[in-house]
Amino acid sequence: MIKSRVIGMSCARGAWDRLGMAAVLAGVLACAGCGSGGGGVPAAAYSAAPSGNLSAGDVIRVSYAGAPEFNQTLRIQADGNIGLPMVGSVSGGGRSPSALQAALTSMYTPHLNDPTVFVSLEQPAASVYVSGEVGSPGKVVLVRPTTAFEAVMEVGGFSKLANPKKVYVIRTEKGSQKRYVLNLADPLRGAESRAFYLRPYDVIYVERSRW
Repeated sequence: MIKSRVIGMSCARGAWDRLGMAAVLAGVLACAGCGSGGGGVPAAAYSAAPSGNLSAGDVIRVSYAGAPEFNQTLRIQADGNIGLPMVGSVSGGGRSPSALQAALTSMYTPHLNDPTVFVSLEQPAASVYVSGEVGSPGKVVLVRPTTAFEAVMEVGGFSKLANPKKVYVIRTEKGSQKRYVLNLADPLRGAESRAFYLRPYDVIYVERSRW
């Protein structure tokens, strides 16, 4: 089992309790390691995931060219639907903003003189979690394709006790957890290396150096 200690957190941040988080991550790392096949990184991880589709929890802005009184900001429900005036419940999850926009424009054609509808993503729900030996452990919202190195930099970079050669990414795929071991020391020293792209809800854990 990998033993780890999460440091640098404020006592006021109960959600990131040091001992609790360390215990949870130690268990996850050990468990995920059993099915990771030695931490081999799949080729797909080196390219940005297809992005742009809306998902449950995303906050979107719906604007009506012909009926500005209908303009609203709303969150996509857990079942992927949104509720809109005149047309009722509409499926938004799994569609891109442009696809939803086209569908809504079509739906409003019988109801409005100008049925044009605009849809924009205001606040994405997808995020990753970064912990271990980093500046400010916490959540990083994925507003664009993001690499593991970028996520670590988003939370303040590596701590003085960090081992950048041992960065773990724990990913849930098809109901099982897989662990990938990354060496992020190369980008720090300017050496060329392949970027590992994160997926929504990945957990990134930076191990403490053993020296």
